[in-house]
Amino acid sequence: MSERGTIECDAFAHDARPRLVRALAPVRGEDAVDGAAEALAYAWEHWERVSSMANPVGYLYRVGQSRTRRRRTPSLPAPEAIGLPDVEPALIPALL
Repeated sequence: MSERGTIECDAFAHDARPRLVRALAPVRGEDAVDGAAEALAYAWEHWERVSSMANPVGYLYRVGQSRTRRRRTPSLPAPEAIGLPDVEPALIPALL
């Protein structure tokens, strides 16, 4: 990134950070600050693309949401709980 791009990105980040934190707070709670940081890191890495967008803060809001999304851990019930016949003991952990 050029020096001019760096200055523009820094100014953008300074203005966008509080807006991102406020927008992410209702959906991410305490992770709003982390979400804003992740979004601004993405903006830094992809500044040419982000700077040409019509609504870069709106786009970065979505980046912040997805980067701080809690991933669910898949879970399977115990074979005994649902009446499955005997299965290989390592099958359930392998499927997880």
